[in-house]
Amino acid sequence: MGRAGPWCLLLAAGCALARPPQPGRSAVRCQPAGACFSAHLANCSYGEARSACGRAGGALAWVGGEPELRLVAALLAGVAGGPGASLFWLGLRRNASACTDAADPLRGFSWEAGGGAAPRDVPAALGRWAKEPVRSCLVARCAGLLVAPGADWGWKERPCRRESQGYVCKYQYEGACAALSPAGALGLDYRLPFGERSAEPGPSPPGTVLTVACPGTRGAVRLTCEPGRGGFAWRGAEEPVCPCRFGYLHPGTGRCADAAECRDAAGRFACVCAPSGRDGASCAAPAASRAAPTAAGGRPSTPAPGGSAGPPSVVAAAEEKTAPPPPAPSSSSNYVFILVTVAVVVLVILVMTVLGVFRLCFNKKSAGRGHQEPPAAGSEAEAAPAEQRGGAGGD
Repeated sequence: MGRAGPWCLLLAAGCALARPPQPGRSAVRCQPAGACFSAHLANCSYGEARSACGRAGGALAWVGGEPELRLVAALLAGVAGGPGASLFWLGLRRNASACTDAADPLRGFSWEAGGGAAPRDVPAALGRWAKEPVRSCLVARCAGLLVAPGADWGWKERPCRRESQGYVCKYQYEGACAALSPAGALGLDYRLPFGERSAEPGPSPPGTVLTVACPGTRGAVRLTCEPGRGGFAWRGAEEPVCPCRFGYLHPGTGRCADAAECRDAAGRFACVCAPSGRDGASCAAPAASRAAPTAAGGRPSTPAPGGSAGPPSVVAAAEEKTAPPPPAPSSSSNYVFILVTVAVVVLVILVMTVLGVFRLCFNKKSAGRGHQEPPAAGSEAEAAPAEQRGGAGGD
């Protein structure tokens, strides 16, 4: 058992070195020309990072100029964790037969890109090293990009078998679909063809599947980046992806527009959703009512015999005088209206009741007086003969 201990340790160490890098935090960004970069936070050697990029259909990243290098540095700044500097493998390698060259921007290193896609001419702007490499002509060395807090970056060499904090892959395509931000969308989910996902709108390579979360009953809508006329386009974006409840506003003029009027020069849907509510205007009115301007007298302008719609000045004046549709009544105004209606009904009932009681009392009083008057008349009639009799007796 004591002799087997060292062999077990060696076997465990070999298994640890052979396993692929564990997946960590990642980020992705693409360019309109079709190049995509994915940054991965995972402890791995140069060979392990190269294998991981190859399994996803790419290669360890190379950069063709300062704009791409700044894009990669910004991408790594959002992925690197911790307060210290982090080294990410890129496809920079110097073979054992090559020597360090202090006059070369890459100091004798070269891009190790699959298929020879990396450029051979290196701009001088790429010659920014965080630490100068060791002069050597006998040992193969690899290099990565060192990113520190504060967006500071530079190249740094390291033995290829040692681990770094992460790596950067590059995927090359012939083009990309333009960034898509559908009006009224609640959320975006980009699933890129090399297995990465993103929620930020941006150029997307062909094969990307975009899931758009729409409000209401529309639910989720799926779009796909496919080759189109003159480039790449989103299949399924010919119509409004998420229909706006209160209509559309043209971003250039700020006026209400129909869905057919919302196409830009490239054929993309370019309108935004119109606001609604107490302070916002609604564009949900039918298109026919917006398309027919009214004259000064309030009547629609009649077309001229030639088929035109009359003088332009009349049409322009009508458009200026046309008032926007009144906002829909709010729930509070409906509640006040109901309370006022109930109060009026109750008041009418009370007035009718009081009038009925007054009329009933008046009828009873009149009926009582009618019963007392006949006896008074009879007594006067009886008093008259009595007076006559008394007079006769006196006579």
